[in-house]
Amino acid sequence: MLRVLLAACAPALALAALAPPTVARAAERLSVTLTIHDYPPFIGPQLPYGGLLSRVVAEAFRLSDVDVKFVPVSSNRAITGVMMGLYDGGFGWAHAADRDRKLLYSDNSIYTFRMVFFQRRGDDHPWKTLADLAPLQIGTTLGDHYSDEFSALQETSKLHVQVAASDLNNMRKLLVGRIDLFPMEEEAGKLLIQGALTPAEQNLLSCQSVAISAVPTFLVLRRTLPRAQELIERFDRGYRQLLESGRLAKMMEETRKAMLNSPMTFNNSSTAP
Repeated sequence: MLRVLLAACAPALALAALAPPTVARAAERLSVTLTIHDYPPFIGPQLPYGGLLSRVVAEAFRLSDVDVKFVPVSSNRAITGVMMGLYDGGFGWAHAADRDRKLLYSDNSIYTFRMVFFQRRGDDHPWKTLADLAPLQIGTTLGDHYSDEFSALQETSKLHVQVAASDLNNMRKLLVGRIDLFPMEEEAGKLLIQGALTPAEQNLLSCQSVAISAVPTFLVLRRTLPRAQELIERFDRGYRQLLESGRLAKMMEETRKAMLNSPMTFNNSSTAP
């Protein structure tokens, strides 16, 4: 009887040996809700692709089988709402002690914000420490943070600071000589000048090469979010895929060009990382 069973099973066993290996089950599709606020050209509900960083974040998650829902909120609520547990996460945020206790950060920094001074072309205002700029008039934008050192000098009135409602207002004050310097994120400032000022006005402004601060920013998720660590890992995997394939640079350049052709880009509003 045993010989009969083995003989009957032999064809089936042979076929099984020749069959291709079982295909691994596709990764479970997840979803995440992220805050989005106005910080052109990086983030903005009305911007092409939602801004430079929004597009990258959505695509990195898509490559790792995660659906992203963006929820427009005010600039302040974009991070405090996450820390309060109202939203799953956000992006374009830097490390800070109060955030680190409540948030998980991506391994990959998605962008480094580089704060520099803009000035009138031909003017030269060299400095080694920010205190060297005490004789000058410096414009700032309400609610923005440039560096801890800058804030400390401003609070002790060791810098002469004029506060304006928007970055564009400060650029115009710079043009007419009402201020000598204006600090802003380098790429955002250059894109603002290129998109909101006339060619003649653009030629009158430049930025310094020395940075006030360089701030790496990240995707963040609240620690209490179920499967938060898995979502972070999936994002990092997708981001590395974009970076290593060269698609990241192509996407950024394509989005920059779309920004310059969009009138919505320069309805100026900003917040610090």
